[in-house]
Amino acid sequence: MITTVIFDMDGTLYNTELIYFECYRQAAAEMGLDFTFDLFAQGVGISREEANKFIKQHFGQDTDTDHLQRRTYQLVESYLQRGGDIPFMPGAKEAVALFYRRGMKLGLASSNIRKWVDFYLEKTELAKYFSAITTCEDVTHLKPNPEVYLRSAAKLGADPARCLVFEDSVAGATAALFAGMRTCMIPNIKRPDSFIRQHAFKIYESFNQVPADIDELLQ
Repeated sequence: MITTVIFDMDGTLYNTELIYFECYRQAAAEMGLDFTFDLFAQGVGISREEANKFIKQHFGQDTDTDHLQRRTYQLVESYLQRGGDIPFMPGAKEAVALFYRRGMKLGLASSNIRKWVDFYLEKTELAKYFSAITTCEDVTHLKPNPEVYLRSAAKLGADPARCLVFEDSVAGATAALFAGMRTCMIPNIKRPDSFIRQHAFKIYESFNQVPADIDELLQ
């Protein structure tokens, strides 16, 4: 029986990936670089260090990825300070409320920084639903390492085997599976690989499909 539901944030609850891409693209353009969506997609769901490797392989080893990351961060901050929209993924807000009403403990496990996680949850009025939040600042190893999910379960006092996870990325779903959790993937930018297709409990097109399966998901 599932007792706990843990959500990824970017690309799962919120359609923020396109915001980050536009900020990366603008920062790169200021450096005379053409930052394509395909390049951005390679870095979704992985650590900044791994993403920087892809960027240097693409643009050259002398690329100042530290400057690119700092400038992208500044542009995202500016977007948020201007009151930029933080759109939900279809059905995500309703799914969070549904699991909460069913008596589940809810957690959030994100590779993002705590500052932005708190901002998103407060602005979109989701903070009240979550009993524990785990971010990149709480762990040593990021997804696909399972640490962020195991740490989240520990904060919630939950048995990993009784946790249900929703993820949009291959790296994130892999992390949840390695943590021994029931894992559902709702692909956003990347489609599931063979490992995810074989081991995921469910693969959905959106959260709108979840309510019909609620009893099966929680059994």
